[in-house]
Parts: sequence; C-alpha cells; structure tokens
Amino acid sequence: MSHLQHRCFVLVVVNLLLFSFSLVSNQVFASENDPWEFHIAPYAWLAGLDGTVATLPGLPPADLDIDFYDDILGNINGAVMLVGEARKGQFGIAVDLAYTDIESDSAIPGQNFTTLTSQTTNWVVSAAGFYRFAAADQAFVDGLAGVRYWSADSKLTLSSGPEGSFVIDNGEEWFDPIIGLKGLTILGDSRFFLSGFLIIGGFGAGSDFMWDVNANLGYQWGEVFSTTIGYRYLDVDYEDDGFLYDVAQHGPTLGLSWRF
Repeated sequence: MSHLQHRCFVLVVVNLLLFSFSLVSNQVFASENDPWEFHIAPYAWLAGLDGTVATLPGLPPADLDIDFYDDILGNINGAVMLVGEARKGQFGIAVDLAYTDIESDSAIPGQNFTTLTSQTTNWVVSAAGFYRFAAADQAFVDGLAGVRYWSADSKLTLSSGPEGSFVIDNGEEWFDPIIGLKGLTILGDSRFFLSGFLIIGGFGAGSDFMWDVNANLGYQWGEVFSTTIGYRYLDVDYEDDGFLYDVAQHGPTLGLSWRF
C-alpha cells in the first residue's frame, strides 16, 4: 500500500465518522438510568509487516517486508485479537488486545551467512474511556482517550554459513497516550452497517508518533450477533538507545461480535 493509498484510507474512515456525526448531531442522548451494555468481539487480523528494526547499537538496521497476501498464514506463528467494551449511558470503557508473532526467512548475499530469519513478536494492549457525544437509532460517534501498552521483541538470526548461527535479540516496552474517534452507521433500512475508528498517540511520550485506523463492512444477523470484514493499518515509530522499531502492520480483518 503506497503513501497515497494510506492517506486515502484515512480520509475514508474520517469521512465515515463525520457522516455518522452529521446524522445524529441533533438527537437526544441516552438516559443515565440506562442499563450496562457489553460488547465482545474476537477478530482475525491477517497483518503484513513492513518497516525497519534495529536491535543493538552499531549494527545496521534490518528491513522487514512481509505482505499479508504473500503466504502470511505460513509466516504467522501465533495471533490473538480481542476487543471488549462496557457502556452505561454516554460513558464507557474499551479494551483492545492484539498479539502477533510473525517470522520470515530471506536469502542474503555473503560468505559467512546466507540466510536471515526475522521474528517479530508484539503485544499491543489499549485501554480507554469513551464518551458517546452523538447517538441515534441508526448511528453513533464516540470520542475516546486512554493509554496503549507496547511490548515489541525483534529477533534476527543469521545462519546457513561456515560461521554457524548468530542471533541478535532485543525487546522494548513502552506506553503511549492515545486519543481518537470510533463510530458506526446503519446502511439505510438494511442489516448492513459501516464501522471504524481512528486513533493517534505517542506524541514523544513513548513512541514518536503512532496512528491506527480501521474500516469495516458488517452484517447484523440478529439483536446480539454480527460479523464484519474490513482493513486495519497500524503504524508506529519508536526509537530509544539504539533500539529502533519503525514498523507498519496492515491487512484485512475478519470479526465476530456479540452485544448484550
């Protein structure tokens, strides 16, 4: 995905959220006496990985380029994704957990080593409070603020040469403040809906900057259960004491959702 396509994708999600807001800006908010509502959504993210990582000072950075359509299932060692929400009236809390372990092999020119194996393991856990500042029967828009925890481990293995194997392994943990919008709108009188979110954060407190955008087309099968298909792009730029993690994860998402 090119930089121009990235910008276009962000604009689509922003316009979706603004459209939802325009539909509901004059509606009456839910009563504070409303009961608690819960939302649980496990999802699969067929995320490719590209960017630059460097683990030890003095060593050159390594480039990553794994496309989700280029045998991504063969490159994923493990993945767990889950979103949970609890809301009462206009206020709520949301948690998003994503774990990925992606590994790839590539040939490198040289006499000492001929194969580079790159393994990148990520924990990304977000916790945020949100406020539903616009809502109607057909749409809603939430503003959110919170914190995102990152645990990134980058392991590079040089092998298949007379020198045997050489492993470079290092990891970092940090926290990013985050702010953003999320929303949903029903498509006419159908059971189809559009949903999405746009989150930015870091601001130099943890990473230099990060942004996370997602857009989905969903189908509501009943009052409780729905399914979604979409696309998510997550970009983070973090550097500290020689550890560089300037990486983008992106690819299609498939989700199940229960609201009760």
